[in-house]
Amino acid sequence: MAINLEKIKGHLRIPHDLEDEEIKDYMDFAKHDVIEAVFDSRDPNLDKDSLEEDPAFQKAVIMLTAYYYENRLTISEISQNEGPFSVTHAIQTLRAHRDRYL
Repeated sequence: MAINLEKIKGHLRIPHDLEDEEIKDYMDFAKHDVIEAVFDSRDPNLDKDSLEEDPAFQKAVIMLTAYYYENRLTISEISQNEGPFSVTHAIQTLRAHRDRYL
């Protein structure tokens, strides 16, 4: 099952729809960033549909979207965190199997 807004909101435990557009933007940014970390998104041979079904891709996108959402303010009383290791791990897994999607 492909990643959708409801799956992301479930992960973030957000019961309302007040920030849906913002979360969708973060999800789109995360998808693009994960794809660009592993592939050239302009490659006509890239099978994005199969890629979006990959559990490592889904993990990376969900975790990165959550990171963007939770760290959206550049000035805050809460210290900013480094990106989650789970995203790096998922991206490394995708890199190891990148030939599946080309």
